[in-house]
Amino acid sequence: MLRVFTLYSGSSGNCTVIDIDGRAILVDAGCGVKKTQKALIDAGLSLDAVEGIFITHEHSDHVSGLQTICKHYRIPVISNKATLDAFFRENRNFDTSLFCEMPTGAVAARDIFEVTSFHSPHDSVECVGYRIKTKYGDVGVLTDAGEGTKEIKKALSGCKILVFESNHDKNMLQTGPYPYYLKMRISGPNGHLSNDQSAELLAGFIDFGTESVILAHLSKENNTPHAALATAENILTSTGAKVGSDISLYVAPPDGLSHIFTVG
Repeated sequence: MLRVFTLYSGSSGNCTVIDIDGRAILVDAGCGVKKTQKALIDAGLSLDAVEGIFITHEHSDHVSGLQTICKHYRIPVISNKATLDAFFRENRNFDTSLFCEMPTGAVAARDIFEVTSFHSPHDSVECVGYRIKTKYGDVGVLTDAGEGTKEIKKALSGCKILVFESNHDKNMLQTGPYPYYLKMRISGPNGHLSNDQSAELLAGFIDFGTESVILAHLSKENNTPHAALATAENILTSTGAKVGSDISLYVAPPDGLSHIFTVG
């Protein structure tokens, strides 16, 4: 059985779970051991079942939990060298033996899964997304990207389930209280995907087999679950897709379990 869900997702912390027959991997660990363990237990798992933590980039909402998790559990932490180096510059008291370099574009394989990373345009040293191949179908995770590149489209094409960024509503961002430079950063090509950008990309993935999507990394200040869902539904419907039958959409909450997609 394959299960895919988020433990928490937003500006304060991000963590996605891919559970394959009771053996799990995490993508990112933005909150500490207590919150992460509690959320996993609520989903019928625990950190004892986690075989690896794959890091997308070094920003705190994706790595802040590593300090306490690695203190209590010897779980391998995998990412590219640039991201690991950036992490160690800010966090010096770690057992480096737990950290494994995985060049962007490489594959990490175990008997039940293959994880491939791909470049994502974001204002970090070397941000990536991940595609996880399983016998139940492929899963894609993309939480931080300023635009939908050809590489992203190719990397995620054919994934059955996506955890996919839908960070901000364009109007809320432009009329909101953020300073001008921050609005430009978020909406720029190395920032975050808007609801419109996300939905337009998802419309293309449906044609190649995507059936289920968790809209992730919503901004607390510049988005709402209703806005993200409504935008996705409107754009997908305009392309002829039937939301609810051709594709299922859910929003990842910031501080609790998302909907759990189950296959097999």
